[in-house]
Amino acid sequence: MDFVRQVNKEHPDASHHCFAWRLESGDTGWRAWDDGEPTGTAGKPILARIDGACLRGVVIVVSRYFGGTKLGKGGLIRAYGGVAGELISEAEIIEVRQTQTVQIQCAYGDQGSIMSVLAEMNLTPTQEQFGAMISMTIEVPIEQITRFQQRICDRTSGRVDAQVV
Repeated sequence: MDFVRQVNKEHPDASHHCFAWRLESGDTGWRAWDDGEPTGTAGKPILARIDGACLRGVVIVVSRYFGGTKLGKGGLIRAYGGVAGELISEAEIIEVRQTQTVQIQCAYGDQGSIMSVLAEMNLTPTQEQFGAMISMTIEVPIEQITRFQQRICDRTSGRVDAQVV
């Protein structure tokens, strides 16, 4: 909402500041706002373009200055959705993977097995400490945590447990 308020301040003469955002996968973490336009003609078309591009962690605000021509519901849907679509096609999309911190503590004899699991899953420890035991901190994509924990357990015959922090 801070970003939406900032756009409102930067364009105070605009008639409407319609927006949509999608923060998470699925039906949670989204909002669409028509800002006085007929219901479903602004925010939902913007959200449809966000979803069509499979984007998350995105907010799009379309500011409209009324120019004296009434567009009708169909025209508004095409206008707001079209602007959002153009914006997405011109934007630099940055992929960000959501991760969870996992800690492993193991004997030196299990290090090779653990490192092979890390290599297979394209993971690298963010921290390593070598003392009487080896301690590792790894950022694991949330969709891979269960698989990661199972592989660590299997490869070390249950001697090592990958703990989510």
